[in-house]
Amino acid sequence: MSLPPIPGVNADDARIELTRAPERLSGNTTAAGHRVAAALDAEATADDWGRPPDARRPYPVVLVHGTLGDRQYVWREAVPVLKAAGHRVFRLNYGEMPTLPRLYGLADIRLSTRELAEFVDRVLADTGAAQVDLVGHSQGGMIPHYYLKFLGGAGKVRRFVGIAPSSHGVTVEGLTALVRQAVGVRDIVEEELLFRVSPAFVQLLHDSEFVRELTSTGDTVAGVRYTVIWSTRDEVVQPPTSQRLTPSEPGHEVTNLCLQELAPDNRATHLAMPYDPVVLREMLRALDG
Repeated sequence: MSLPPIPGVNADDARIELTRAPERLSGNTTAAGHRVAAALDAEATADDWGRPPDARRPYPVVLVHGTLGDRQYVWREAVPVLKAAGHRVFRLNYGEMPTLPRLYGLADIRLSTRELAEFVDRVLADTGAAQVDLVGHSQGGMIPHYYLKFLGGAGKVRRFVGIAPSSHGVTVEGLTALVRQAVGVRDIVEEELLFRVSPAFVQLLHDSEFVRELTSTGDTVAGVRYTVIWSTRDEVVQPPTSQRLTPSEPGHEVTNLCLQELAPDNRATHLAMPYDPVVLREMLRALDG
C-alpha cells in the first residue's frame, strides 16, 4: 500500500495546517518529553502487584496504551493521579512484532486483544477483585471493545474509559499523521514500511474487515459503563466525532465528553490527551461514577 500525498499532516486546507501546527508541535513535544523521562525513571515500571485490596477502591485499573505507545511513557501523568486517588494500577505492553522490537501496538489486533484478556486475568488473580476498570488511549480504546464483545470480557469489566479512542477505526491520513509524530519512529522505519508489515495498521482503517466485525453488533455491551473523552483537535482519529459511542440497546450506559465543551480553550491533540489535566480529571470522575 502506497501512502497518498498529504499536505502538511492530514488536511487539504493549508490554512488549517498553519493554524494548528503550534498545537501539534506542543502535543508532540509533550509526548516526547514523557518518553525520555520514562526511559530514565526506573520507578515508571512499578505497578501494584501484590498490593492488598482497598475496600474503598475494590476495582483495579488496567491501562492500555495506543499504537506505537508503551506502558511507561503514555501513562506517566495518569499513574500518579490514579494512585493518589487510591486506585491500584496495572499496565501492559501489547502488540510487539519480532521484526519491530520495542514498538508496540503493531501486531494483529485480535492477538493483541488476547494479550489484554490474559493480562486482565492475571490482575484479577493477583488482586482477588471481581472486575477491573479499563482505561485506553487510541488503539487502546479500541481493543477493549473486541475483548468485551468476543472474548468474554463483559463480565470482568465494570467501567471503560476511552481517551481519544479509535472506536470506529481511522483513516490512512490519520495513521500517517501518527507515524510522522510518534517520537523516534521515523528513525527506525519508514512510514510506508509500517503499512506493509504491520497487521494493525491495516486493521485500524475505518473500512477494514476487522472494524466491520468489531462494529457489527453495535458499540456497547450490557453491564459496562462507558465514557469517551475526545478532542476536536485530534489529528489522528478522523473525524474526531467518530470516537463517540452509541448505546447498542436501551439501558446501556454511555457518556461522550468533548474536551472543548469542558474547556473551550483547550487545544490538546491526539498524543497530548493522556497528559491533559482536564482529561485526567474526567477519567477519575468516570471511574468514581
